[in-house]
Formats: sequence, C-alpha cells, structure tokens
Amino acid sequence: MLRTEIFKDYCVNKDLSSREEEVRMLLLENSTDIKLLRELAAILYYKKEAKEAIKIYEKLIRLEPENADFLAFLGYLYYELDIEPKAIEYFNRSLDIAPDAPFVYFLLGNAYSRNGDVISAIKSYDFAIFLDFDIYTAHLDFAKKYEDMGRIPRALKEYITAYEIDPRDEEIKNKIIFLKKELECA
Repeated sequence: MLRTEIFKDYCVNKDLSSREEEVRMLLLENSTDIKLLRELAAILYYKKEAKEAIKIYEKLIRLEPENADFLAFLGYLYYELDIEPKAIEYFNRSLDIAPDAPFVYFLLGNAYSRNGDVISAIKSYDFAIFLDFDIYTAHLDFAKKYEDMGRIPRALKEYITAYEIDPRDEEIKNKIIFLKKELECA
C-alpha cells in the first residue's frame, strides 16, 4: 500500500492547487473524512510541502492509531525531510503492526543507513530481501519519481545507488552522466 501511495502518478493532468482547494472545502463539512485527508496529504506531498503533509498524517494517526500504512507514510515524509530518527520511529511502529511489509523494511534500511547505523540498515534490507523485495528496482522507481517531480539531485542519488547494485546497465550509467551534466549547467 505504501509503495502504491508513494509512486502514484498524482501530478498527471491535475491542477493540484485547485484540487487542494476543493478538498479543503469538503473537509470543512467533515474534518475527519479519512479519504479526503489522505488525498489532501498526497496533494501536499506532490506540491513538495512535506511538513504540511506531516500535519495531516499526524491527524490521520490520531483518528486511526493502529493503521500501519499511515504510520509508514508518516515515516516516509520524515525520511523525505532527512529527519531519520523520526522516520525510523514511525517505520518501526508500522512494522510492529504489519511485520510483513518489505517496502517499509527497505525504507527503514535507508533511514538507518542515512543515520549511520549500518548494522541496523543491513538487517532491515535482509528482511526486505527475505520477503522477496527487489531493492534494485525500488531505487530505480524512486529515481524516476524524483526525476518526474523535478528533484534532480535526489534522482541522481537513486540512480547512482541502483548502478552500484548492478553496474551492467548502460542506460542507467548514461542517465547518471546526463543528470550530472544537467546539474552542472543549472
């Protein structure tokens, strides 16, 4: 579920600002509508307003404290803001509820790695792999998502990580070279 939410192509053919306004108006009638709150959080996330999306997910967790998907997405939002300790906390809380979530283990591994806890990162990645998760493809998915969102430095990091996992892919190598040149020109 979390993977679907993160990689949902929300931006295509939608005016995010006008839809955000519509959703906010609907929430005035029912401020606890889970579906609308999730949509608002997604819109804010795609508008690169992760701090505002966090506020919405904190409300969702108050409404459904045992919802593993909400906890995991909140962890992901903190991860996006490079607040690894909070990301780790929410990923672990999510896994306490739903321990068979390989994508959450993968993200937890990334958060531990960024936080300098290599042993915990490896353990998390091992759980993800044990649950039949393709880490290489996940890095490519993130790279493409970040590129589509115009977040080129983040996309480049993900392409490099994927290339380090499997350096045989010439297309990825060329993409890395292209993005590095694009960043130099910016």
